[in-house]
Amino acid sequence: MDILLPQTQGELVYIYISARNLRNLDHSNILDFRCRVYIKDDFVGETEVSKSSLDPDFKQPIPIMYKFNKKQKLTFQIVDADQELSNQLITQSNQAALVGSCKQPLAKLMGARNSLSQLHLLKGDEMVGNIIIHVTKKGPQIIGQKQQGPKVTEIKWRWAGVKLLDLDFFTKSDPFAKFHSVNGDQIDLIHQTEIIKNNLNPNWMGWETTEEQAFKHSKQLYVEVMDYDKLGSQQIGHVTIDYNEIKNNKRAEFPLLTPNGKNAGTLKLVELAIIEPPIEVVEIVQEEPKDPTFLDYLMGGWQMSLTIGIDFTFSNQPITKPDSLHKIDPNKLNYYQQAIKVIGGEIVAFDYDKEVPVYGFGGTPKLPTYTKNTMDDCFPLNGNKDKPNCQDIKGILEAYVSAVPQIVFSGPTFIANVLSKAHQFAVENAKQNIYTVAMILTDGQIEDQDDAIKVLLQCQTLPMSIVIIGVGDENFKYMKQFDDPKFLKKHAKENQTIRDIIQFVSFQDFKNDIEQMSSAVLDQLPKQFMDYMHVNNILPVKMSSVHISKALQ
Repeated sequence: MDILLPQTQGELVYIYISARNLRNLDHSNILDFRCRVYIKDDFVGETEVSKSSLDPDFKQPIPIMYKFNKKQKLTFQIVDADQELSNQLITQSNQAALVGSCKQPLAKLMGARNSLSQLHLLKGDEMVGNIIIHVTKKGPQIIGQKQQGPKVTEIKWRWAGVKLLDLDFFTKSDPFAKFHSVNGDQIDLIHQTEIIKNNLNPNWMGWETTEEQAFKHSKQLYVEVMDYDKLGSQQIGHVTIDYNEIKNNKRAEFPLLTPNGKNAGTLKLVELAIIEPPIEVVEIVQEEPKDPTFLDYLMGGWQMSLTIGIDFTFSNQPITKPDSLHKIDPNKLNYYQQAIKVIGGEIVAFDYDKEVPVYGFGGTPKLPTYTKNTMDDCFPLNGNKDKPNCQDIKGILEAYVSAVPQIVFSGPTFIANVLSKAHQFAVENAKQNIYTVAMILTDGQIEDQDDAIKVLLQCQTLPMSIVIIGVGDENFKYMKQFDDPKFLKKHAKENQTIRDIIQFVSFQDFKNDIEQMSSAVLDQLPKQFMDYMHVNNILPVKMSSVHISKALQ
C-alpha cells in the first residue's frame, strides 16, 4: 500500500512558558522577567516582559516548527528585562542579565504527559527556580492585545542646568549639553542642545528621541555639559544616568562631576513625556486544520513505545578484539550505542513511562541473574526474564555496557523470537493507544527468514513499525528485501492488506553518519503511523486544556 502521508517540513507548535519561585537578584525591587528560547545558539523567540512577579505566567507563546526527524534541543533563559542587551544567547562571559537557564529537547517536551513539563532553572550549579513548559498546536484563541505597527516608544523631554561651574574669567560660561547612548566602552552621540550664552542656569529647548535609539545597547545615558569656546570647548561636568531611574523611579536631578571628580552643578530633567506605542484589542483566531496530522494523535494521547533487539553473534567479534563492533570505549560510543541513543531517544520521548524492553539474540548469556550454556535467540539484556524493561535511554545504555562483557558471542542470527516479543508488546500496547516501534540492531544476514516473515505478517494488523539497522560491513542483501512491501505481499494470504511498516537502514549507506541515518529512519515513522490510523479509521482525541498546576503535582 502506498504511503499516505507525504513528506513535510514539520508542524507548527506553540510553547507557553511559566516560572515559579524565581530568585530575585535585586533585593530592593522585584525584577521584570522575560524568557528567551534558542536552538543551540540560534534565537527562536521570546516572551513579553512580566512585571514585578517571581511567579510569572508569560502570555506570549513561542511558535516553533517541530520536525520529528530532527534533533531540536532547546535552551530556555529567564533574563532580567532591565539589563538585557540583545537577543543573543547569554554565555559565561555575559551573565549580568541571566537569572537562570535550562535545556530540553523539543520532542521530550511534546512527549510528556499532556505535553506539560516542569524543569529546574539553574545558574551555574545553583537552582534558582522552576520553569513550566506547555506545548500545544494552538496559538492564542481568545481576545488579546496585539501591537499595531512598529514597536516604538517615544521620549519627549527638556533638560536644564542648575548652578553650573563657571569656567570663564570675565563672563559666565556658555553651556550646551551632549547626550550619548552607551554601548560597553563606546558612546554614541544622539543629541546636542543649543548653546546658551552667559548663563549658569541654562534651560535648553526640548527634544525628542526613542527608547530604541537612546537605549538600544543598554539603559545607560551618558551626558556631558560643555562650555562653548571657538578655540575649543571644555567640559564643565558629566554624569551617567540609568534610564530606569527616570522611567520607573521618577528621578529628575543628577549631580554633575568635573573630570577631576569635583562638584560641577546639577543636571535637571524639567519636562518628560514617555509615549508608549498604541495598543489595539483584536481577536486572534487560528483555523482548525481540516485533516488530522501526526501531532494531533501524539498530543491527543497516543504514545510511541520502543522495543530493542541486539545482535550478539560471533561475527561482531569478541570485545577483546580492536575491531569488535561491541567494543566499549568510555570516550566513544560504538555503532550499537549510537543507534540506541540517537534514534531510540527520539522515539522514547513520546513514551510516558519510558520503560523499554531490551533483548539480546545470537549469544550465550552469562548474566548474574540469567545464564545459559547454549546460544539464546531472545534473552533479557538486564537479566530479568519477568521484567526485561530498562528505564529510558540512560538505563538501556547502562544495561548494555554491563551485559556485553558477560555474553559469549556465538550464533546463528535468528530474529523471529525477538520479533515475536515485540509483537506481544504491540498487542498489549494497542489496547492503551500506544504505537510500538521495534528496533532490531544486527551485523549480518538473518538465518530464520521464513519464521521472521510469519511474524512480520502478523504485525501488519497492529499499530507497529519495525526498524532493522545494519551494523558492520555485510551487504545485507536479503535484509533489504524486507523494506519493500511487495516482498511481503508474495508471502501473504491473498486478501491480506500489507502496509509499509518495515524499514532497513545500514550505517554504511550513510557513511557511518548517525545523524543522517537517524533523520532517514525517523522520517518514515510518521508516514507509517498515519497509514495505520487511516486504514483503521481511527481519529485523534482532541487535546483538552490543561492547567499548569498539573506540572507541579
